[in-house]
Amino acid sequence: MSGKRSRNVWAAALLTATVSAAGTLTGTTAQALDGDVATSGAAAFTAKIDIGDGTRACTGTLINNQWMITAASCFADDPGQATSLPAGAPKLQSTATIGRTDLTTAAGEVRDITQLIPRTDRDLVLARLSAPVYGLPFLHPATGAPEAGETLKGAGYGRTKDTWVPDTLHSGAFTSKSVDTTTLDIDGAPVCKGDTGAPVFREKNGRPELAAIATNSWQGGCLGTDPAETRTAARASRVDDIRSWITESTASTLSVWNTQMLARTSTGLYHSMRNSNGDWTGFGDVQKVAGTITDIAYAADAAIKGKNYVFAVGGDGHVYEANRRPTGGWDAFRDLTGELGTKPAFTKIAVTSTGPGLALIGLAGGKVYHATQDADEKWSKWGDVTNQLGALDDITQVATGQTSGGETQIGVVSGTNAYHAIRHSDGTWSKWGHLNKAATNIGPVNGMAFAGIGGDLQVVLTNTAGGIKHGIRAADGSWSAFGSLNSRLGADTMISVGAAAVAGEFQTAVVTPDGKIKHTLRHANGKWDATEQVVGYPGTPQGVALTGSTA
Repeated sequence: MSGKRSRNVWAAALLTATVSAAGTLTGTTAQALDGDVATSGAAAFTAKIDIGDGTRACTGTLINNQWMITAASCFADDPGQATSLPAGAPKLQSTATIGRTDLTTAAGEVRDITQLIPRTDRDLVLARLSAPVYGLPFLHPATGAPEAGETLKGAGYGRTKDTWVPDTLHSGAFTSKSVDTTTLDIDGAPVCKGDTGAPVFREKNGRPELAAIATNSWQGGCLGTDPAETRTAARASRVDDIRSWITESTASTLSVWNTQMLARTSTGLYHSMRNSNGDWTGFGDVQKVAGTITDIAYAADAAIKGKNYVFAVGGDGHVYEANRRPTGGWDAFRDLTGELGTKPAFTKIAVTSTGPGLALIGLAGGKVYHATQDADEKWSKWGDVTNQLGALDDITQVATGQTSGGETQIGVVSGTNAYHAIRHSDGTWSKWGHLNKAATNIGPVNGMAFAGIGGDLQVVLTNTAGGIKHGIRAADGSWSAFGSLNSRLGADTMISVGAAAVAGEFQTAVVTPDGKIKHTLRHANGKWDATEQVVGYPGTPQGVALTGSTA
């Protein structure tokens, strides 16, 4: 397929691909139409779309908690005039079944489609779901254009070579043949009735990203097609060049908060933001814009009113601070020793917003120190909190988070035990509390991170034997049992863990031993999103830190 066939031929193929009962992007060759049945949970971002109670069926792709992307021709009165589809509610009752590899099961989620936002330059539409879905992965739009000859993948629910209405999701492989300004021509697995709107995606840096969505095709090999028809070429609408439009169009129902991530890697310190749609920006080199620190050993960050405060421990054991302004510019790193006071070389730090200012926790010479920054950005001197909290041996990690009522929660790992204490709003301290005794199902600990949401303290602990657990200290001081997050983040012995509260949601990220950063979040209703692998940072990650910001 060269992409030069007449519009009428493509329009006819489009009609047969959309006004139908089902369809699938399947198989690795034309003679194996149905390709591989997707394993349970595979390509769980894929949706089966029913329009008009069986009048039509298409495939779609989940791109965030409440929006899908599919073909506008699925909803148009005349599929050949897809770019004329009006915005608003679909004309016919439409539902999406998402994350259900086997349609005979109750897995995944079912939602009505309540709003359509079409493109006028290609066969593509955004579809809003009646309520958010949780626990299912998104497929993020690709960051670069597909190339001719590139190997791509697809997934769909449609007709196969021998089944009119399949009950299972199928997957297949394609080769990109030509790339236009708005479309992509592919060949390989047949694209049959009902496959319209299905994702065409690539694997990049270990995770899938959406390159295009299938719109029309020849029907070679599809059940009900003349056996003499062997052409399997298909056309798809690109999405990589309209990322901004997708974000702007779907952001109206989502929070304006961003997650800020610091990734300390083998080559330096890098910063990225996750917007409310779930997309991460490219990682920027912090030292390129804020000045170089020799041998960064640790990093942490916190935000106040859109301003992101980045802290780093240098190879000299000093603590440095830089600021990312709400406008995006950076104030350079400065050595805080003169403001905080001279102490033994610091090895670890943790920081949290207190509302008007910051609370900074440092570990130096086996002791825990505390300092505060006020609303005028003036620092107090380091205070050794050993006398207030009690002495602990072999402290290796520190964590902090702020909860309502002006309480600064701090934690440490001592040996393989976790401890917790509170600095109250009046400046007094509680004594260390032994988390392994206060809560259940903790085990031996080697890492921790805190985040305060209202009066609750959200805690993640990594274990010496591998894996990660999550628990909550309620405002009344009671602890929940810690639950395993191994199924989400892995059972390996984590290198680093970070956490943040962002718009009432708890977010956490880990660095795994194989050099990956994984991220997930817990919504205010207690439901977790699927884990995603964060990519785009130079070097091998060694540490991760998170904070939330409104800019």
